[in-house]
Amino acid sequence: MDREVANLVPVNLIATAGAELLRIVSAAPPGAWSNITPADLTVREVADHVAAGNIFAIRLLAGASAADSVAGLDSDQLGDDPIAALTTSCEAQQHAFATADQTIPLHHPSGDITYDTFVRFRAGDLVVHAWDIAIGAGLDPTLDSAVVTALWTIVEPHVDSMRAMGAYGPGASGTLPPDASAQSLLLDAFGRRP
Repeated sequence: MDREVANLVPVNLIATAGAELLRIVSAAPPGAWSNITPADLTVREVADHVAAGNIFAIRLLAGASAADSVAGLDSDQLGDDPIAALTTSCEAQQHAFATADQTIPLHHPSGDITYDTFVRFRAGDLVVHAWDIAIGAGLDPTLDSAVVTALWTIVEPHVDSMRAMGAYGPGASGTLPPDASAQSLLLDAFGRRP
């Protein structure tokens, strides 16, 4: 693993993945918020899902129970200024990961998980949904290669266990060539077909 990639694992990866998501969301044309994404949600719905996930992470990292961590997150999290709301939630999530006790189990709705497992989940959510939004908004879907490579490095050994938690759709297609890019491998593993 090169030095640039190593510097993104694990806490820095949350910050850099959040920045990548915000870069793409900020570039979305105003009329694109109602466009459908590969996640079968609109751009706004994907952004709202990510903001809710960020708030969920903040609560979970603070020691909340599974039930308390998801309470109220089915309502709109973006309000009248979606980019500001998403930015605030990304920054707060980054702070929560940076200051959390990494030794205690987190009470995820799917069962208790480790801090490192949660880094994989949240960074994956940020990066894959950044791609979803880029596609839905008609933007260049090429993601920051250092972020993608760092994420794939920590996700690849755990893809099967992550899929077992029911979060990644059909999973890998099994059709990619051995020399496929890290972005293609990551997206394919997360059920996307770029």
